[in-house]
Amino acid sequence: MTPLPAIACTVRPWAQFPLQRALHGIRTAGFNAVALPVHGVTEVITPDTPAAGAEEIGALIRNHGLRLLVLSHAADLDRDDDQALGALRRQIDHCARLEVPTLVDMGCPELTHGDRYLRLMAAAAPYAAAHGVTIAVKPHGGLTRTAADTLSVVERVGHDAFRACWDAGNLVHYGGEPPARGLAELAPYIAAVGVRDHPVRGRYRATTTGGMPPAITPGDGIVDFTELYRTLRAHGFTGPSAVESVTRLGTVEELDSEADRARRNLLDAMAGRVPDRPEPARTIPARLSCSLVARTAAEDPIGTARPFDRFLMLELPLPWPPGMGTPVWETDRVPAPLRAALRTATRRTEERGLTMKTFAAAPDPEYSTPGLIRIIRFDRAPGPAAPLTRTEHHLPTDRAPALISGLFTDDPAALTPFARFRDPTPHRDLVVCTHASVDACCGTLGYPFFQQLRRAHGSTGKVRVWRISSFGGHRFAPTLVDFPEGRVWGNLTPDRMDQLVNRTGSPADLMDLYRGWACLPHPGEQVLERELFRTYGWDWPAHHLSLRPTTDTHYRLTAHDPRSGTTHRHTAELQHLGPQPVLIGCDRTAGEVQRYNASLHPRTAPARARP
Repeated sequence: MTPLPAIACTVRPWAQFPLQRALHGIRTAGFNAVALPVHGVTEVITPDTPAAGAEEIGALIRNHGLRLLVLSHAADLDRDDDQALGALRRQIDHCARLEVPTLVDMGCPELTHGDRYLRLMAAAAPYAAAHGVTIAVKPHGGLTRTAADTLSVVERVGHDAFRACWDAGNLVHYGGEPPARGLAELAPYIAAVGVRDHPVRGRYRATTTGGMPPAITPGDGIVDFTELYRTLRAHGFTGPSAVESVTRLGTVEELDSEADRARRNLLDAMAGRVPDRPEPARTIPARLSCSLVARTAAEDPIGTARPFDRFLMLELPLPWPPGMGTPVWETDRVPAPLRAALRTATRRTEERGLTMKTFAAAPDPEYSTPGLIRIIRFDRAPGPAAPLTRTEHHLPTDRAPALISGLFTDDPAALTPFARFRDPTPHRDLVVCTHASVDACCGTLGYPFFQQLRRAHGSTGKVRVWRISSFGGHRFAPTLVDFPEGRVWGNLTPDRMDQLVNRTGSPADLMDLYRGWACLPHPGEQVLERELFRTYGWDWPAHHLSLRPTTDTHYRLTAHDPRSGTTHRHTAELQHLGPQPVLIGCDRTAGEVQRYNASLHPRTAPARARP
């Protein structure tokens, strides 16, 4: 009897959990192999991962009794040809080092890069063959939107080490076609299967604005996996299959259970049996209001501010695409030169070992000008945590790509041509997430709150109020970031906003709304900073903060006020309470957060800087 092809599970269903918990879930679900995606999770192996780091992840996978069966790659065609080929070869090296036979490539989303992509794969295929690796391109829009497109790419590269990865869910989503169209023609070239189902719809249609449909367990949607494997078996398919997604049911234990059900459905399909179909209510569960769940549980928002070294805000007209681990500007509605400039900016930031959040702001009738685009970069300065610095430009839209290139180069002269577009006004910007297509709570709660805040405070001259794309923390909607400080707030209500905007009364009354300071990278540090905020009141936001651990639980804190030159020193104790399960979003995504208790000891007498 012919053995069944190998089955792996990606870590993506557990994306909101540490890698160790994802591997535990995969093993609990009965899998003996794992696949690592290239995006959408926090811990992956990329061409920039050092060899030692890749080996460490490989060892962790082996320690869970699993084999790493598939790695992924996304061609970086914003670099020159030699750099793109070098990156792909480094990923092939990781495959060879970790004995991974299959490298799934995400294809070429930008058709303008099509010829370069084909040259890249033709140059890399012999190198992959020499290392015992097969590159399998996945249908992913752009150059591989349909099965016919994917077949054309494979034939044009023309090498045995370059094959296809079948992903029926992607073909429905990007190509707008029935899930098996083109399978028979492409089957002889298929080296791997990305096991993704697609929800039942009244008709097939392409979605080019980004954002995948709700994740469902394979066997619950429109893809006939039994027929899929029957066709592949007839063409001698022996490659790996990797489960991409499962239905989100609200807890990590339920994720484990759904992954087990996905594995059993896949085994049935490979053996020629039709999996049992669940009741429709289980196929796509009713959505929950994640903010209602969080409020009912009295979840403390502190420590949930997402930390970044840089923030890049640019005006982009609505509607914004749904999110699925890709930036909001990765949509055909944004001109290709601007997309390329933003990808390059992200890469240059990462090459410097920094992190950046790019988000869209809806043009405002009062603040914006037709034909112009506002681009603001906020930066965390090296050293103690301090309010962010601001660089703001308001310029013709067609010049935006060149400005962004100048903002992210080491040449100071690159910004000289844009000096007349610079806005040096020290604005205070309150940005409210209203991105309902990412999470319903940001629409049902965030948008009405934005409207009230905008009417009450957005035209006073004290602040500008913007509606922005997803910033994370939907379960605390309405959620807001106060720039340039970088402090994040949630569970907001109009009746408490006057105090926050005008900084009246005691900020201690608002600490139940405080998610933390995005300049601090660790949740525990954000908990400590909240205690300083309580202590110093509205005088606190101007301070600079240094934290130094002295033991596993004790810190020394230095708070410096640059206005007066006064420095205070504290000691503090931080108690780790462990992880707390939470509902990340209205789509029932399960996750966990780390919780802490902090106690701040009395400060020493203030010291003033010497003149």
